[in-house]
Amino acid sequence: MRNPWEPIIAPTRDVSASRIDSEHPLDLFWAKDHKGRYLLVYEYPSNSNVIIKNPPSLEGIETIANRSSEEISRLILILKEKDNWELFYSLCQDLLRATETSKTPETASGVILTRLRRWQKFLKNKRLDILPEEKIKGLIGELLFIRNQLIPKYGSTDAIKFWQGPEGSPQDFNINQIAVEVKCQMGGSIPSIKISSADQLYSQLPDLFLYVVTMGKSDLENSESVNLNQLVGQLDTLLNRESSPSINRFEDLLIEAGYIYNEKYNDFNYVISASQVFKVLDNFPRIIPSDIKPGITKINYSICLADCAPFEIDLKKWAY
Repeated sequence: MRNPWEPIIAPTRDVSASRIDSEHPLDLFWAKDHKGRYLLVYEYPSNSNVIIKNPPSLEGIETIANRSSEEISRLILILKEKDNWELFYSLCQDLLRATETSKTPETASGVILTRLRRWQKFLKNKRLDILPEEKIKGLIGELLFIRNQLIPKYGSTDAIKFWQGPEGSPQDFNINQIAVEVKCQMGGSIPSIKISSADQLYSQLPDLFLYVVTMGKSDLENSESVNLNQLVGQLDTLLNRESSPSINRFEDLLIEAGYIYNEKYNDFNYVISASQVFKVLDNFPRIIPSDIKPGITKINYSICLADCAPFEIDLKKWAY
């Protein structure tokens, strides 16, 4: 990952800055101040209808809003510790992507403040690195289910509404009277999936299904591969293009799941070889809460997919 602040020479006063992207609709700059600190600077007209005031404070990042002249106002983000520049870079890239379709300073300011509030929440949890690979694969599976199954059938707004796993629901999706748990497994000689609680394959809703994505490791150059950044970008673009009111909920759920854009996610690429769905009935191979004896507080186990074969449903004929 290239550090965009390194080539900038610290000034003796004020800041030294370099425009990030001449084709971006906003005036955004990489910058250094006289102390050599890393900055992101956003400049916009002082006569805008929306002036950024009291931006949210972020863990490890100072936020300043001021009016530098009669014509120009600024929002300045200052990284307090240079060692955290990769995280700061991810934040900056997130703001760049979120505002790349903003046509006016008014809409841009609203988007920026929303994104900063999400980052404020994210940074409070001290999750400064990317998710572990097991969680990366799990989140990829859920996003593939949204993209390939829910959006074509229900549209983007309902598809995002049905995604409830990041908010603590036992299953990843609640679709009207149906619960769906999504799992990913790497193609191997003995296909199996991991179940992390007794509640995952037990639902109060009338029907429960297990949706399994089988994948193999790949690389970024493979045109058929997917990665987390790619899938999030696709869904972001789709929701923005459709002017879906669910875009904010989608971004909030990603943060709840522990995801914020990071270039390191591009190193985790997979090819999808199969998708299967199983109906979870009483005799399905599982552990449910009533099976657990008092004193046992946590349980996880694995299921062999070969033993789930009697419960498999034709994906093309699945009614959900």
